[in-house]
Amino acid sequence: MTVTRDTIDDFLAQKSLALVGVSQSGAGFGNAVRKELSDKGYSLTVVHPKADKIGDQPCAHSLEEVAGKVGGVVLVTPPEETEKLVRDVVRLGIPRVWMQQGAESAEAIQICHDNDVPVIHHECILMFAEPAGWFHRAHRWARGTFGELPEGSSPTDAPHPEHEGEAQDLLSLEKKLMREVGGAGLLCGPGDRTPVTEQDIQALPEPAQRYLRFMNVVGKPRDWSFRAHFSGRFFFKDEWVPCECAQYNSRIEVARIFHMLLRVKGIVPTYVRDTYLRGRGHMLGKALDWVPVVDEAGEEIAIGECVTYLNDAVLMAPSMLLVPAVAWSSSRADAFDLALTDAGRTVRARVFVGNDGEVIDFATRDRFYAPPGAKGAAERAEWRTPVEGWQHHQGRAFPTRAKAVWFLPTGPLPYVELNFEPERFAFDVPPHA
Repeated sequence: MTVTRDTIDDFLAQKSLALVGVSQSGAGFGNAVRKELSDKGYSLTVVHPKADKIGDQPCAHSLEEVAGKVGGVVLVTPPEETEKLVRDVVRLGIPRVWMQQGAESAEAIQICHDNDVPVIHHECILMFAEPAGWFHRAHRWARGTFGELPEGSSPTDAPHPEHEGEAQDLLSLEKKLMREVGGAGLLCGPGDRTPVTEQDIQALPEPAQRYLRFMNVVGKPRDWSFRAHFSGRFFFKDEWVPCECAQYNSRIEVARIFHMLLRVKGIVPTYVRDTYLRGRGHMLGKALDWVPVVDEAGEEIAIGECVTYLNDAVLMAPSMLLVPAVAWSSSRADAFDLALTDAGRTVRARVFVGNDGEVIDFATRDRFYAPPGAKGAAERAEWRTPVEGWQHHQGRAFPTRAKAVWFLPTGPLPYVELNFEPERFAFDVPPHA
């Protein structure tokens, strides 16, 4: 579901637009969009269920009031609200939708495509609406330098890959990811593709067997790599900011390359890369993919990235754990333990499962936490990834939503919330794809 420049230009040619997601207080990114689009000459109608006026602009109370009067709607809303609004868009015949970063969800995008409503997502309207400010021009230049700007003449939906070798349109963050993967010199699979049998799992703890059957692993070839995409939010400098994530994991040599794009203050793009390659971990963050924000390596980072590799496989590709480097052991009736050994280190975690074998939570103390700005050494702390619901796509099970939470002496500290996008998951992907 690739966004093209033609789709963007068509949306911006509509001088009468609706905007949903503006705070009455005057704060937030919705108000920044309101002010800038108005200054750029757009006839803007703010839709707010309670406000009669925001700033100097009268408000409509629902999309029904603007249907037939606007050429499109800009949504600066939480993903669950976006999903409700796009159903109204379809029902009311509003012809175009722009989902600001952090507003989109896979379901909302799919609703638009299923109903032939042109939709723009994972893009900032202020970067394209002219005249763009210097900051957005700089960001646009940076993205153009990396080949990440939307291109092409019309959006096309490539078929979702049902097995290795099928094509899939890549979003810009995925393209950036795969360029790094291609330059990492990873070994190419497939390695052992023998289907998993009941005999292969009989010696495992009973909760682990339930889990593997729930994940529909039995009877399927073993995965050797995967690429995934997520959207959600990240707790950054005392506030939640929208994020988009893409990652590549390989079993041939234990490797994980993870890219995250944050929208600080709803505008500033900050790229974060977490990698685990050949036993080494590295965390690198740059504002505008240019100004360093964080750059950390060392044993503590390597241990944490190795744990995250284990967590990824538990949630998305469990057959990657059916290898000699991973030990499975009994824990309790509703959980089992895993231990992954790589590059001379072993990391451990406990996986909690429900009655059907679905993962409920993943817990470990093999990660290190340090408060932002702390000068002392990081210390081991409990880290969990509770799962909120499961979904099925093309014969595989995926979490619907998951969090990452530190459990500290001062209490729980959630810092990541991600929505899984199974239609963008691809397995057995060569590192040069």
